[in-house]
Amino acid sequence: MEIVREYSALKSWLSEYTGAQEGLLHVHFGLLIFVITALLLKRRMRSPWPLAAVAFFAVANEVVDYIGPEPWPLWGSLVDVLNTLFWPAMLFLLARRGRNLGSRLGRL
Repeated sequence: MEIVREYSALKSWLSEYTGAQEGLLHVHFGLLIFVITALLLKRRMRSPWPLAAVAFFAVANEVVDYIGPEPWPLWGSLVDVLNTLFWPAMLFLLARRGRNLGSRLGRL
């Protein structure tokens, strides 16, 4: 449980240090995880693996929040997961659509 407390303290410190609310940090870290995973796995953004990594870390973060020193309500967790996944999901969908659009243009 000490790790959970330290993780929670780190998140609070990061929020205070940057001046960003936790919701905004979810957006930034979701994008960061998405891009870093794509680079490390040498996958394109249209691959489901980077998006799956973001989903995994978003849910894991909420589990830690729930078992942490101050349990988090379920609604807050759902909003956090959606904030974390929104822009990576948009990039994923745009990359998938771009591939399909390119193949359609090639047939013209």
